[in-house]
Amino acid sequence: MKKLHLLLLTAASLALTSCFEIKSTITVNKDGTAIIEESMLLGAQLAAMAAAGGGQSDQLKGLSMDKEKAEARAKKLGDGVTVKSHEEVKTPDGKTGTKVVFAVADLSKLKYLPFEPEQEGKPASNSEPMTFALSGSSLTITNPESDKKKGGGEGKPKKSPEEIAQMKAQMGMMKPMFAGMRMSVEVKGAGGIASSDATHFNDGTISYLDIQFDKLMDNTDAFAEVMESGDGGMSMSDAAAKFSKVEGLKIEGKKVVTAELK
Repeated sequence: MKKLHLLLLTAASLALTSCFEIKSTITVNKDGTAIIEESMLLGAQLAAMAAAGGGQSDQLKGLSMDKEKAEARAKKLGDGVTVKSHEEVKTPDGKTGTKVVFAVADLSKLKYLPFEPEQEGKPASNSEPMTFALSGSSLTITNPESDKKKGGGEGKPKKSPEEIAQMKAQMGMMKPMFAGMRMSVEVKGAGGIASSDATHFNDGTISYLDIQFDKLMDNTDAFAEVMESGDGGMSMSDAAAKFSKVEGLKIEGKKVVTAELK
């Protein structure tokens, strides 16, 4: 839940009727190699602000990955991970940003943490990475963070009914800030995935995380609960169970997921 909370706070601090989209796709090959594609797209207003410099543009620097950051990230992802390509992209709807493709020489050495926007003055994430193991065509993905509670929130008092009511009342003004915002992390097989025990498996794709903010904010009760859980130290496993019926929010709560590659 830490990542969801971080994105919500980042967007709110920018206070713009704009959007950004983060997408990570890990494609596994049967020979034990993999390709990771990560894209970060900014809406027109955010992109213009980042280019202008000064003020809030400093906050936007953490939302883009230049070549230097991509090389540094490759080293963090594990031995044998290299930057295959780095390119500037522009979508038909006006979003601009970067797409970075990483080549993974040995899947068993990959230590994957989803991309997190940098925040000046904030410590680096101490999250444990996802790891992968491949035996023949059988893929095993382990996420130690699944049952780990975040932030030591057990000692924090829950928001009062008045505070929650105020949050819901503010959502009408907040919603334009989250228009078009989405974050997703997915796993695929180069030749497809025949079967998987993942919670969210559809059309050969495993969704580890998928947050569609427009849909999430249509449900004021759910949005308030998500924000409350972000402060309260809820694990991904607990969050996956609690929000399993919430449209616009997919969370993989299992610590170990298996899949059979085609």
